[in-house]
Amino acid sequence: MAIERWYIYRDGMTDACALTSIKNAPPLPSNTESNGWQFWMQISRFQDEQRRFGFDLQVATADIAAKGYSLFTGSANLLAARLQTPSAPYTREGTSNG
Repeated sequence: MAIERWYIYRDGMTDACALTSIKNAPPLPSNTESNGWQFWMQISRFQDEQRRFGFDLQVATADIAAKGYSLFTGSANLLAARLQTPSAPYTREGTSNG
């Protein structure tokens, strides 16, 4: 079985989220009250087995098939601050300068 990946986008700092199966496509509905959609995280089917992110994967899959995305309200677990690791600068050869 192939690994299935989904991409979660967050609408500014609101709790509005969207799930897609193709990164950066299709265009998501705009909301004039936010700063726009931002990529939030990538997940697999196994990461949301317990629905801890705020959406039902079966419903989302049907939405994605119909219109390319599924809108949902993100859970507190999903919207919690993400840990970010700084990336090291790379040379043309692809090795770290640090």
